[in-house]
Amino acid sequence: MKYLFLAESYDLVVGDTFELFYRGVICLYNPYQYYILVRCEKGNPYPRYFTYTPKVDEVGDYPLTIALFDNNNQMIEEKTTTLHVVNPQRPQTPLNVLCIGDSITFNGVWPSEGYRRFTKEGGMPLGNGFSDTLKMIGSCKKNVEEDEVGYEGYGSWTWKSFCTNDLVSTKSPVWVTVESHNLDENDQHSVWKSGNLEWILESIEPKRLKFKRGNNNYSPSPTIEKEFVNINGGIHHDSIVIDDCYFEIGNPFWNKELGDIDFLTYAKKQGTSQIDLVYILLTWNGLYRPYDTEFNRHIDYAKYLIDKIHQAFPDAHVALLGIPICSVNGGIAANYGAKGPYSDTFGTISTAFHYNECLEQLVKEENYKDFCRYIDCKAQFDSEYNLPSIEKPVNIRSTIMERVGTNGVHPNMSGYLQLGDVFYRALVKDIVKLNKK
Repeated sequence: MKYLFLAESYDLVVGDTFELFYRGVICLYNPYQYYILVRCEKGNPYPRYFTYTPKVDEVGDYPLTIALFDNNNQMIEEKTTTLHVVNPQRPQTPLNVLCIGDSITFNGVWPSEGYRRFTKEGGMPLGNGFSDTLKMIGSCKKNVEEDEVGYEGYGSWTWKSFCTNDLVSTKSPVWVTVESHNLDENDQHSVWKSGNLEWILESIEPKRLKFKRGNNNYSPSPTIEKEFVNINGGIHHDSIVIDDCYFEIGNPFWNKELGDIDFLTYAKKQGTSQIDLVYILLTWNGLYRPYDTEFNRHIDYAKYLIDKIHQAFPDAHVALLGIPICSVNGGIAANYGAKGPYSDTFGTISTAFHYNECLEQLVKEENYKDFCRYIDCKAQFDSEYNLPSIEKPVNIRSTIMERVGTNGVHPNMSGYLQLGDVFYRALVKDIVKLNKK
């Protein structure tokens, strides 16, 4: 039985605090049931994580070994990874960067935080100040200190979504516009009804909400009533009165004339003739089989998307960011109840571990090993504290409070920023490598 899912290497940057969380390394419902022994020339092992802030004179590679021991001091498993430390460098030429993802990318936080840390001065953590070195392209936009950061992030999308056409279908989500609402991250994946149709809240903006389809909602363009009524989940249950609605279409990479995805035409629309670095964070959507270990339904489309990028831009580097682990303190229960595949918390955790391993194996294949790599987000994400939660009584007869998760897979703001740190470290590593060419 395999328990340790360490990636082959991790990116570390001088002056940046790296944290490796055991929840994202050990595939057990309770990873602390065994003694976790960490050995490394650098850093400090704590009960929940290992941490290391490299100094200027510590550029290089350091092996880190994690071993699990039972109460009889018998080793259960051992695995070693490499901590690869680099010093930030200004790119030799300006680079065009494309970030692609689903609802975890929708708000643009992780792309913009990585961009801020690399190009801006000040802030926390302190930025490098390498201004005018990166252009973040994309149809979605987020402002960072007067700079426009582009990206492609769409709630409920999968690898397949970015490979197929832009027509309204039986799976097309709906956007509704509203005058105001009180919904927040704790309400994601709550279930609502409009007329007789069921909708699941996916993405939240101040004046706009996105709903994906619920049970038996299969018409390409169903009638949308003016009122959405909460039927399950979330913490804000006031009915939503909408002003208008429209169905989401428009794969940004789709070329109608060719009937296929076309990155050369996409790049021209973005005002460039070259894409240098691509970072893809996909996908929790569609991982609906507990304890799953077979993901060709995703990998086939992943290969198609990567192949299209490579055909258009043979020198582009593609990084696959693994998905972070889901909530371990109640977020799964809040979103999915006690029925359906996602309601099996450890089954969901196990599937995430194996899906990430599948991505790591993909980039090692002969067709991809020279221009692709895997980045292990799950080990760098604090799934115990960086997902949404609320304080609530420990039981209905008590006034003692405990913290309980309210969202299965979407981070809180600290979690989004933590993913931005992972992206930043990956950027630095990739740019250092490009500068050596």
